[in-house]
Order: sequence, then structure tokens, then C-alpha cells
Amino acid sequence: MHGVFSMAGPVSEQQDTQFPHFETHVVTVLGRLRAALADLFQAVGADATRPQNVARDFGLNKNLTWKISKIICEPDPASVVSYLPGRAGLNILLDTFKKRGAPVNTLKEVRDSLNEFEQMQKVHAGDRDTLEAMLGALSSGPDAQQANENQRKLAFRGNSAIWGVQARLQICVNIIAPSSDPAFVDLAWISGLVDFRRLRREAAWAIASTRKVDDQGKSIPTGNIQSIDPDYSTNEDAPLMGEFCSDPTPELRLNLGADGVLRYELVEGPIGNTAATTCIIGIFGRQFVRRTRVPGDTIGEHLARLYTPAELLVHDLFVHEDLKNAHNPKIHLYDQLPIAPPYPIGGRDRGELPIAESVQSLGVGTRSAVVPEFPTYPAIIDAACKRLEWDPGAFRGYRFRLKYPPIPSVALFRYPLAEK
Repeated sequence: MHGVFSMAGPVSEQQDTQFPHFETHVVTVLGRLRAALADLFQAVGADATRPQNVARDFGLNKNLTWKISKIICEPDPASVVSYLPGRAGLNILLDTFKKRGAPVNTLKEVRDSLNEFEQMQKVHAGDRDTLEAMLGALSSGPDAQQANENQRKLAFRGNSAIWGVQARLQICVNIIAPSSDPAFVDLAWISGLVDFRRLRREAAWAIASTRKVDDQGKSIPTGNIQSIDPDYSTNEDAPLMGEFCSDPTPELRLNLGADGVLRYELVEGPIGNTAATTCIIGIFGRQFVRRTRVPGDTIGEHLARLYTPAELLVHDLFVHEDLKNAHNPKIHLYDQLPIAPPYPIGGRDRGELPIAESVQSLGVGTRSAVVPEFPTYPAIIDAACKRLEWDPGAFRGYRFRLKYPPIPSVALFRYPLAEK
């Protein structure tokens, strides 16, 4: 191929300046629509907070009155749009209220605001699905969170078909404790896929990878990595936690790339539910990552690389009580698309994806590390602590759960390194 440019998107944008910017336009239009519907309900004596009563008193469909109630009572723009019925349903509502004495000017205000909404949608998005996707980035309420999850679920289905693989659950666990060298911490790292299945026989798949970088994203030597499970401790073995993998033991190969990333790959194999496999990898390193900051290395981060279509991500960080600087970490999600240098080489201000989900505190100790979708999970944490001779009660746990995580991306816990 001789070309040097590749177009990644549309080559032109609508330049019609008679309309406000999207963020202003959509809030204004939806505010007018909510107000018009509220006035309509008030005009006929209908209580928008009691949609079942409205349905009974006016002979309307319960689902229709529930949707209109949500529009009136819910200030979040993304939620308003997701509940907005089609024209046919709205016409039924308007005709019914007209027969019950709704003023002509009130009915006209609703119809005018609907026309304005449809015009706004056409100008900025073109269709309802695109509009809801655009609104998802502006909203953070429970309804918006559900809408975003629905979008990710659609992506999960498409990615499963495209890449020929999927997993029921992806786990990633980091456990950090003070090291014999006060400038560093010891680290145990566990990663795996639960009920991974191929949809195409030829699909090989990297289930986990490791890499250390500084603030600028430059690779740092990983040092001495050991397997948590002593039965998989030779250089020829992938560091499986055999007790927690499916039977027969998944076949893996190690691949050290030119990018400095060590990948653990599931080899090609049979397809479908009967060939589903669970593969858990566990490694640890003494004096593995910094505890105290030095120039160019001031931030602690623990990444879950999200490259596999999965129904659920569980990303946990267990921090020893003595590591106060790492308590209450923040969660971040970054895309890994090739439109920019991959995180963190491109910088921490680029490529961050919006997430409504937050970090959940698991309290003190590891006993609360329950994952209903994977009952064996707490035993995995116990096995790691036993191998490294750590007291499970000496850790604070933090969890990030995300249904249908977007790929390719990285989810990471972040905290400041301690002063010397």
C-alpha cells in the first residue's frame, strides 16, 4: 500500500450557524418539552407523579403514562429522550386530554415543542439512536448509566461475532504490601477469564499481559516475576493458578512483544459452550513497584487491559493498611484505539472515556471479596495471601465493576506515590 493518509471519520461537518451548539440546544429544547407536558397535565388535573392513576382515570395505556411521567419528573436529558414515546402514542395522549378540556394553546405548546425536538434531533444527530449516544456522554444519573450499559451490551454482541471469542467474566486483582525495601512495595497480580469460549475455531487469544512504565509511559524492566502457584513455576510454564482453572488445564503460550508487553495467549481450540474454559493467571514480585516518588515516577497505577468481549469486569485492588497513600484510589478508563499513542504514552489527559460507575469500598480484610458470578473468587485471594505470607486481614479492598466493558481499553486504579 503506497498511501500515507487514512480517513478515520466524516470529511465535513454541518456548519449551519442558525442553531445553538448541541449541549445548549438539547437542554433548551428538552426543558421546553418537559414544561409543556407538565402544563398539559396540570390543565386537566392529572398528577404526573402518579402515572397509574392517570392511566386509570383517563383510559390511557399504563406504559404511555409512565413514560410521560418520567419525562416530566426526570431532569436528566438522556433519560428524557430514552422515555419519549413515538408520535402515535403522543397523539393518543393529546387527543385524550383535548376531550377532557385541555386548552388549545397548551396542546399547541406541546406539539410545537415536539416539532422543535425533532428539528434539533435532525440537525445534530440525524436519528434517535445517535442522539441517545451523544447524550450518554453528558449524563451521569442512574437512567443514563443504564442507557450506556445497553449501548455497551450491543457492542459486546458485535465484538463477540467479529473477534470470534467472548467471556462471561474478566477478573483482575492487584494486592500490594510493604516490601523489605521501604522505597518499594511487593505486588501480587491475578488475572483471568471465566467461561471463555471461542465462536471460531482458529481464534487464539491473549488473556492477560504485564508491563511496567514510568509517568511518560516508558517501559521499566519488570524484574523477577514468580508464579503464585508453585506447581507452575518453571520458565517453560505459564503462571497458571491450576486449582482455579478448568479441567483440562487450558493450554497457553507466552509471547514477549517488541512493545515490552508479556502476553499470555490461549491457543486455538474447539468452539462453543462444551469447550468453554476458565483460565486464571497469578504472579508476584518482591520490590516490584515504587512506594515513594522519584522524578518521573510519581503515580501508582494498576491496570486491567480490556481486549476481550466480556459480560462483566471485576477489577479489585487490595492495599495493605500501612500504605496510606494508596487508600481510596480513583478509577479511570482509557481507550486504546490506534488513533493516538496508547495509554499512557499519549499522556493522562488524552483518551479518557466517561464512566458513571464508581469505586466500591470492600472494607478491611479480604473476606468481603465476594463475586456471585464466580463463587471460587475469595479462595483465589486467600491462595495469593498464603503464598506471599500476608495476613488477609491487613488489607483494604476496592472494587470496580463494569458490565460489558468497552474494548480496546484499560481500566486503572490510580493514587499518588508517597513522599520519601
